[in-house]
Amino acid sequence: MVIKNFAVFVYALLCYAIGLGGLVAFILYQGDLLLPRTINTPADAAFVMALAINAGLILLWSIQHSLMARPAFKQGLARMLPESAERSTYVLASGVCLLLIVHFWQGSTATVWHVADLETPLRIVSLLGWGITVWATFEIDHFDLFGVKQPFCNLFGREYRERDFVTPFLYSRIRHPIQTGVLIGMWPQALMTEGQLILTLLMTVYIFLGLYFEEKDLVRRFGERYLSYMQQVPRLFPSPGKRAERDTQS
Repeated sequence: MVIKNFAVFVYALLCYAIGLGGLVAFILYQGDLLLPRTINTPADAAFVMALAINAGLILLWSIQHSLMARPAFKQGLARMLPESAERSTYVLASGVCLLLIVHFWQGSTATVWHVADLETPLRIVSLLGWGITVWATFEIDHFDLFGVKQPFCNLFGREYRERDFVTPFLYSRIRHPIQTGVLIGMWPQALMTEGQLILTLLMTVYIFLGLYFEEKDLVRRFGERYLSYMQQVPRLFPSPGKRAERDTQS
């Protein structure tokens, strides 16, 4: 049992590294930062092929991110893997999908808008958005969300409790601050090219569709408690006078 728990913990750490690495790479790629090949690198495939590649990448991301989050898929995965490895596997698949987007996305350098005078302020806003995403993960237990906590508890003989429904600071004001941060991170671009706009639009559409199904799962899980929360707190952006009482107990 100790060897099994150790193996699952090592697997979880590897998945965490790939998942987090994929997220960081995507942030840099989408923001045209640091990487030798970014969203504004011209496509190296013909137009029709470039469209097919990009559509396939987004479809793969959407299917993975939504299908693997559904309870039925989790139950099926639990029959093939240790229960404590289920979340890690989701994180691994998400990281791999993001890395595939970074590596294979076919960009277009045609300019949609360019406001050079606002480059620094918009860059700051974008980075603040990604900061909100990271902050939101820590508010609801970052290491549990990324699949490390349960394998850690199993290995070191600590009690693991599944994340409960809580409403700390960000979650008392918006229901999905992780996705809010992604939207703020992607949209404020001083130079928006066609390739970047297409990726941003598709990710935005996915976020709204994904949240529709995620909230159905949350209502099934938490019932009236979550329905009440939906009435009190806006989905993605704060509204004056609408907030839930903070609950930081897990």
